[in-house]
Amino acid sequence: MIEKVMSRRPSLGAVMGFLALVVALGGVATAEPNRTVIKRGDIAPGAVTAKTLAKGAVKAKAISRGAVNSRKLADGAVNRRVLAKGAVTARSLAPSAVTSAAIAPGSVYGAALGQISIKATPIADIDQVAANPEWTAGNSEVALCAPGEALLGTGFLFTNPGNREVTWLEATPFLSPSSGSGVKGRFASNSGGSATGQIMAICLK
Repeated sequence: MIEKVMSRRPSLGAVMGFLALVVALGGVATAEPNRTVIKRGDIAPGAVTAKTLAKGAVKAKAISRGAVNSRKLADGAVNRRVLAKGAVTARSLAPSAVTSAAIAPGSVYGAALGQISIKATPIADIDQVAANPEWTAGNSEVALCAPGEALLGTGFLFTNPGNREVTWLEATPFLSPSSGSGVKGRFASNSGGSATGQIMAICLK
């Protein structure tokens, strides 16, 4: 009787059932030999810190959008050495984020903000008689920046001082976004009409 039982071959159903049992108990090994697969659930909270990460181990692709914000950054962690050129634009700055306290001395000047142009207007000497007791105040002239330009500064000079009996009376800047900002100037003379001056507006495009 025992010999009869041992000589019978197992049925296909019995074989498939045995294989299913082995898979259910042991699982399917997908990892390569000598390689350990670690999932997120296997890491304790706080186990991975900056000291445990190799340099360059965490790249931008590994960070989800919005995962890093200002509250999670240490003071001074973001500086110009870690920022790519052109990474910070006007749209990426919060309102009032840049104040005078946040700007290093000498870091902001006219040439760093944009192209500078100088608009100059001549001023004539309308004095009639030179070297007399009476000085003559000239007409006011205006040097204007182009629409859309900002007035950065003013200047004036005597292109010809005549007999040197000349003096500036006015170099007044004014702001007008619609018609253009600029500067108004005039001088007084006792040079008998021989002097010439120039008023200048320094404009930022």
